[in-house]
Amino acid sequence: MVVLSSCWSPIIWSNNVRTGSYAVAAYTAALSVVMITIICYMLAGGESGQLYSPLFETDIRSSMPIAGGFFIIYFILIIIASYLVYYGIKISTRGWLLPWLFLLGLAILFQFCWSLWLIGGYYIYLEQTFSALLNFVWTAYNIYCWLVVFSQYQIFLMCQNPNIELLMP
Repeated sequence: MVVLSSCWSPIIWSNNVRTGSYAVAAYTAALSVVMITIICYMLAGGESGQLYSPLFETDIRSSMPIAGGFFIIYFILIIIASYLVYYGIKISTRGWLLPWLFLLGLAILFQFCWSLWLIGGYYIYLEQTFSALLNFVWTAYNIYCWLVVFSQYQIFLMCQNPNIELLMP
């Protein structure tokens, strides 16, 4: 049974999950490009002291190049996986959707844990608690986007399952 039959979110409107999955793949690829740009700016010596920064509490000389390099490689993998979603839907093959589902699932888990860390570590500061709550909203949106692509995966699974009938008397 398919989880979603259409894609209706604040940013993406579509009557079916196929075109919604195309839009979600474009969204994640574009967001990855933005995140790579921000991380490169921080690695070049830019501002990274804000609490909502992906490289918050990293030292520019030791841990920031390692964490920044990891994030850049991860976002490049998400860009590649977004293209694989496009390609997999184009040729109707569900296997090409799996890398994106796995990588974005990791991103959703990281976002959720990071918000919990923000609330647990900085709960006395109202601004940081508010940014954690906003991050929970963004996490919920990413879960919805994940469900859109997963629904397309389920549609392919239903269409590609063999329907074996025994013809014995």
